[in-house]
Amino acid sequence: MRPRRSAKCWLWALAVLTLAGCAHYVGRGSDLYYQGRYIEAAHILEKIEPRLAQASVVERAAYGLYRGATLLRLGDLVGAGLWLEYARTIDVKHPEALRAEERELLQETLIALRADLDRRAAAGEY
Repeated sequence: MRPRRSAKCWLWALAVLTLAGCAHYVGRGSDLYYQGRYIEAAHILEKIEPRLAQASVVERAAYGLYRGATLLRLGDLVGAGLWLEYARTIDVKHPEALRAEERELLQETLIALRADLDRRAAAGEY
């Protein structure tokens, strides 16, 4: 019985650390975003994408928001659109997932994305 119990404890501890790691990296990515360090933020966020499936709704919504906002700042409108819509979809289904200031950033970033897409379309770039 002991080995089985140890294995369960090990798996539980690994799951907790994985989820905590995801939250840490999303927080780090958002900090870098607000510091204007977009390339570093994109790198950190991209690294943890495989962990999203195990993340909480709150972490997934924040991840999508900051990944999309970062990609927009870096000029990747397609990638930004995908991640911002991901965050918006979660926010619609789970209104508690984003804090008020994050929801405001999401709306502002979606507006900026649409303006950039319209501007590029008018210039014949897209």
